[in-house]
Amino acid sequence: MSKRTNFNTLFNKMFVVIMLSILIPIAILGILSFEKSKEQIEAVTSQFLQDNLGLNAKQISKILSNVEEESHRLSRSTQMKEWLQNGSPAISQIYSPFSISVISPNDGAYVLLANRIKDSYKPGVWVHEWNKEQSRPIFSYASIIRDSHSDILGILVVQIPEKLVRDELAFPSSFQEYTLVLADSENHIISHPNPEFYNKKYYYEEYFPAADWKKGEIQLNKDGWKLIAAVPHIELTGKINQIKDFTVWIVLIGMIVVTLILFVLVRTFTIPIKNLVLHMDGVKKGLLHPFPLYHQRQDEIGQLVQGYNQMVSGMSDLLEQTITMESDKRQLEIQTLNYQINPHFFYNTLDAIKWRAEQSNEMTIAVMVRKLANLLRFSLNNGEEWTTVEREIEHARNYLDIELVRSNRSFQVFIQIAPDIRKRKIIKLILQPIMENAVKHGISKLPEGKGKIKLTAKRKGDEIIFVVEDNGPGLKSEQSLKLHTESKKERSGGIGLANVHKRLQLHFGQSYGVSVLPKHDAGFRVEVRHPIVEAQRDGRSEENDSSV
Repeated sequence: MSKRTNFNTLFNKMFVVIMLSILIPIAILGILSFEKSKEQIEAVTSQFLQDNLGLNAKQISKILSNVEEESHRLSRSTQMKEWLQNGSPAISQIYSPFSISVISPNDGAYVLLANRIKDSYKPGVWVHEWNKEQSRPIFSYASIIRDSHSDILGILVVQIPEKLVRDELAFPSSFQEYTLVLADSENHIISHPNPEFYNKKYYYEEYFPAADWKKGEIQLNKDGWKLIAAVPHIELTGKINQIKDFTVWIVLIGMIVVTLILFVLVRTFTIPIKNLVLHMDGVKKGLLHPFPLYHQRQDEIGQLVQGYNQMVSGMSDLLEQTITMESDKRQLEIQTLNYQINPHFFYNTLDAIKWRAEQSNEMTIAVMVRKLANLLRFSLNNGEEWTTVEREIEHARNYLDIELVRSNRSFQVFIQIAPDIRKRKIIKLILQPIMENAVKHGISKLPEGKGKIKLTAKRKGDEIIFVVEDNGPGLKSEQSLKLHTESKKERSGGIGLANVHKRLQLHFGQSYGVSVLPKHDAGFRVEVRHPIVEAQRDGRSEENDSSV
């Protein structure tokens, strides 16, 4: 299993693919180069062999032609003819490098030679025989000597040793076993490096098997004589094998060098990725640390590291933001729980106050207590966070009614709500803090009966928009209002605008919340954006409001 995993690493895959894509063409190129070189060497060697054979054939023909010319000169010599006409016996004389003799018609060898010359239709013929004194063959040229009346006086024989002919042959120094053989018209060997082969019948496959020798032959036009050259294949292929070995070494060295270069090159790309992957394993353990290496590189590796570091930084910021939001949410829940401390005690106490007021015929007090009870019941409601638009507006209205009685100050309230959003679900306690802000910081600053508060609720796309406006003094030019922070006074005295803003963003995101649009010296305007909630929220049903 580990081997398979190791093979599937990016380094192994890239290294194998790139190596094969380069080494295979190198190997193929080496093989083709060797085969082409082999063909060229064989062609050059064959041509060289043929050229050498032709050169030696010319050299032998020149030697034999010189003998023939000397023989013809002597046979036409007047002195030779007069000497023979006077009845002198056969003569024998050596003229270096030739041996010359004359055979008279009375000699036993005369008839045989005369018939061969006659049958050849030539001035003379070449013959060969074994020389016992030299233990080597000897070549003889025989021609007829005639007088002025064309009468035969004898046969002139000019002899040359076979060694003289072989000494004039050219042997290439690059071939150790290069062999030249002379054969007559009947394929009898008349000249061989080893004299023991003299006069043996020449057979190609017997002396030079085709599988082992490269052969060539050329006709000498001397009574059917021919020159045969042969060289062992092993000497021809020796050069080729050297080239083959050289090519193999070059290819192997090239492959090793390319492999090392590929190894280093691939590692420069895969090692950073491998280190980054190992570093990324820490993300599974919750370690969101940036990768400290390779971020200054300008290639794709550097871009990858920079992107990873940006992602980790974003995740860290998001995690911190989530932790902060959860902390704020817990604080808000604790704050809400503080309102739920012993609700039955508040309800029973308010019920007693209401009963006492009714007994004393103080109806204003009774109404005020009943509205306060409804206000508390809506706020606590066993921790339920959701309500409807119309009930949220009713809750805000109860608060304003209490303020009218509590402060003994009259002001006007205008409420306009679109019918299609009345039953829509929203989180509760988002309007009452805004109304409280309008009363404390707006209406309370105006003369008796001059204050006005206007609440508008409508749908806009997929949102519910609440707009609360008052005609108070608004903000002074040196004042500013930040919804992202709360003052200690707000935290101790009420939920506050910032609380509403945070709750909306915790539930629905940064696109929702409270927008404050102050108009200096021209009132104050607050806009609340709440999304349309289609699905029914889980939770306990809200209790029906009842009088205490």
